[in-house]
Amino acid sequence: MAKVIATDLDGTLFYPKKRLSMVDKKNRAFLKRFSESGGRILISSSRSEQFYAKMKEKLDFPVDFVGCDGTFVFCDGKKIFDKAFEVTSLKRLIADLRDHYDPPLMLLTTREAPLIMTKTKVSHWTNFVYFLYQSVQGVYREPVIRSDHFFYGAIEKGGAHKLMVLIGLTAKKKRLAEKITDDLRRKYPEFEFMWLDQFIEITPKGCSKGAGVAFYLDYLGISHDNVMVVGDSGNDVSMFEAFYENSYCMDHAPESVRAKAKNVVSRVYELESKLYPSVDSKKTEKEE
Repeated sequence: MAKVIATDLDGTLFYPKKRLSMVDKKNRAFLKRFSESGGRILISSSRSEQFYAKMKEKLDFPVDFVGCDGTFVFCDGKKIFDKAFEVTSLKRLIADLRDHYDPPLMLLTTREAPLIMTKTKVSHWTNFVYFLYQSVQGVYREPVIRSDHFFYGAIEKGGAHKLMVLIGLTAKKKRLAEKITDDLRRKYPEFEFMWLDQFIEITPKGCSKGAGVAFYLDYLGISHDNVMVVGDSGNDVSMFEAFYENSYCMDHAPESVRAKAKNVVSRVYELESKLYPSVDSKKTEKEE
């Protein structure tokens, strides 16, 4: 029986979205029962350390955290792993991205700041829509610093965990982002590249959600057979591949992502029927 549930946030545990309470009550009730029965809940996310602190305040059960796609890991409130970009290599990559792909914007996550955005070359209207989107995110919102000065200053300082590169918002641009991700993997083996719809997420070599979950299990001495992983995006594929027998993908995920997981679910709480198949499944259904 699984001792750990490792779940993605956006599109997974945060599905459907609850902009005040953060987590849907069916998902919350299931995870609380799992925790109270001795299980451990591991959030495996692209989100920052600052968001982890905010999330813990919103939940009534303990959670550990693999953040920024595996660049840091928290267990029982203690950081047990942390890896940042090597500055010279990151600067070279960013220069190449600007020269060859001219991305509309880039987002950097560091130990000290959740999101630092380069100034964008897109229209004022697009910028307005983006910041309007941010303003209605409620509890999911992370503060954004929009400044080239802060962006490049943070790179020089070191301590950057993750880079997100926007390729475009159209369906054509999303397909292009997937292709560019494959091209970058071949060109830059010293980084990890993950396709996430219109974005490409980049982390230091060896840092992925799958690697972060594996490090966490090894730290606790838990067998890799005793974890269930669930997600919905390209950055969750590393979890599906590392823990394939107990991998679950959300049914609204892109087909190319669903194909990497062994199982499909529509909500996180459906894992309860997989854990305890003899338990009356109506228990969860009544928690409307």
